[in-house]
Amino acid sequence: MIELLLFWTCCLTAVAGAIGAATVRNLFHAALLLGLCLSGVAGLYLFLEAAYLACIQVIVYIGGVLVLVLFATLFSADIMGRTQRPVWWLRLLGIVGGALAAVVAVRLLQVVLQHGRDLAARRNDSGAVPDLFGGSQDAIGDLLIGPWLVPFLLAGVLLTVALVSAVATVQRFRRPVERARG
Repeated sequence: MIELLLFWTCCLTAVAGAIGAATVRNLFHAALLLGLCLSGVAGLYLFLEAAYLACIQVIVYIGGVLVLVLFATLFSADIMGRTQRPVWWLRLLGIVGGALAAVVAVRLLQVVLQHGRDLAARRNDSGAVPDLFGGSQDAIGDLLIGPWLVPFLLAGVLLTVALVSAVATVQRFRRPVERARG
């Protein structure tokens, strides 16, 4: 019962975050909602028993790409200018997203600890390091180095170009800062 509830929670998190990121007008809030969506997808990877992909999702996309987008947003916007108060539902969605991200982080920790115990038990039995994932990490590595290498690198280049273009666009339309009289 709890697994079904967590599954639908992860589904709702991913879909609500994606819809929110696509429809909200504030770029910073859109980036935060993208993080909510990505954490929901990481939870769905756990239900597919792909703990490695869930960890990569959290480390690379949430920890890397999303932080890069947030820094680019913060450095390019007029932070000291007029601030907007977020609407109540956006604050509520942020609190719910934070709680769901904490649940996914706890589940990731449980999976990592369980795999660590399994590895220690199998190492004690045979003395060799066993393959706990049934060779799936080799297949993922072969795909990333083989036929998917060029699309993977092109996605990285495309993200970099998009961030540089966003900063250039914001700088072009930025209001001039009023100088303090003194």
